Amino acid sequence: MKTSLQLLVITLLFTSNVFSQAGSACWRMVSAGENFSLGIKTDGTLWAWGQNSNRLGLGLANLANQNLPTQVGTANDWATVSAGNVHSLAIKTNGTLWSWGNGQFGQLGNGVFNSATPNVTQIGTATDWLTVSAGNRFSLAIKNTGTLWAWGWNNVGQLGINNVADQNLPVQVGTANNWLKIDAGNQHSLAIDNTGFMYAWGDNTFGQFGNATNTSSLIPIVVSTSNNWAEVSAGFDHSMALDAGGILFTAGNNSNGQLCDGTNTASNVLIPISFTTPGIVNQYIAISAGNSFSLAIRNDNTLWSGGFNVTGQLGLGNNTATNQLNQVGTSNTWFLISAGDTHSLAMETTTSLWSTGRNLEGAVGIGTFVFSYNTLQSVGCPTSTLSNEEVTAEINEVKLYPNPTNDFVNIDYTLENSEKVSVTVTTIQGQTITEFKMDKSSGVHSDSIDLTHQSSGLYFITITTETSSFTSKVIKR
Repeated sequence: MKTSLQLLVITLLFTSNVFSQAGSACWRMVSAGENFSLGIKTDGTLWAWGQNSNRLGLGLANLANQNLPTQVGTANDWATVSAGNVHSLAIKTNGTLWSWGNGQFGQLGNGVFNSATPNVTQIGTATDWLTVSAGNRFSLAIKNTGTLWAWGWNNVGQLGINNVADQNLPVQVGTANNWLKIDAGNQHSLAIDNTGFMYAWGDNTFGQFGNATNTSSLIPIVVSTSNNWAEVSAGFDHSMALDAGGILFTAGNNSNGQLCDGTNTASNVLIPISFTTPGIVNQYIAISAGNSFSLAIRNDNTLWSGGFNVTGQLGLGNNTATNQLNQVGTSNTWFLISAGDTHSLAMETTTSLWSTGRNLEGAVGIGTFVFSYNTLQSVGCPTSTLSNEEVTAEINEVKLYPNPTNDFVNIDYTLENSEKVSVTVTTIQGQTITEFKMDKSSGVHSDSIDLTHQSSGLYFITITTETSSFTSKVIKR
């Protein structure tokens, strides 16, 4: 199907916290922490809501809880963000690393223990950070060199540095330079390297490593002989993983049914989860493990949840725990999820944001402090504070097609003047996967981008000239 998109003249004279329910499709990525939420809009601005106590990054002048998304500063170059229990991490598009919140165990990475930083603060001067994950008072990060780094609380070896000493500065984990994905849980960590092997370290009391033991580890250890792993998510004391075929596996504590295998029995081996339709394997494209509950999106873009549910975090319309995955609503447009401590966030392919669960501190983000919600609530789209200058578009009549696509996406656009043009494709996390620059004359132009070898999901295509910029989303099937 061909989608036509028109860039309009926009005057940026807005102030924070102005909401329009009709214009709720504006989010690029979100992260749920312990009673607070973080999000990045498609314009690159950073937003926070829920319990404050320094973790929202709004500065000393604003330490109150927020029940609506509140803009953090005025920068519009945020690439990725991660909400932990009491601290937050983020990376800008220039590769710099930032932190804020409470840092009693050094989790802020600022060289200090027992610190609190209400302002978003840069960690060091390096510009090669790629991705971050904030856990329970500890932090993990990967640089674009493929090296893995950790800092913060380390009482059971969750940093993976072969000791139990807390660290207040980023410390390299081993010497490997092929790390691809990471996730920091409560007191254990999961990762995948670029050869497809899964690793785990830290606490393994409930068998959350999935390696058929309950033995903890101070260093990353290989979970299984398989090198076919694609995604991992570390919860409070359970783990979720997807293999390259989209099969979901879980391991660890199961007292609240969070393994979603139809029992409440813990498992120290990875269990394949598939039982809704006998004989049919259920494939998944996204997972997120929270505090004793699990979220997943199937390859038909339906949303599923299971486990602990006392504050309605499963979004099923009740507060009853369940030991199986249950479909949340009937929509088939989901593509991104984030399970927090007791609330959940979910995004649709339209970039609309929804939330459910504990809201006493405002973490659901809909303008109330009602204790909790057990159905998905629509989070409105706040307007950004960027500047008081009028931005005039000089890229017109932009068309992206086909969208969704299986392989190539074509871009047709018109330039008013002859200019240097840059076309960039980025992931939902802000990682650039391709970029090309050209000199273009005024008039109609067509370019083609190959997404054949990219994973299924949402991507952003940005066309930039010397005087203007246009961004649109494209879905890769």
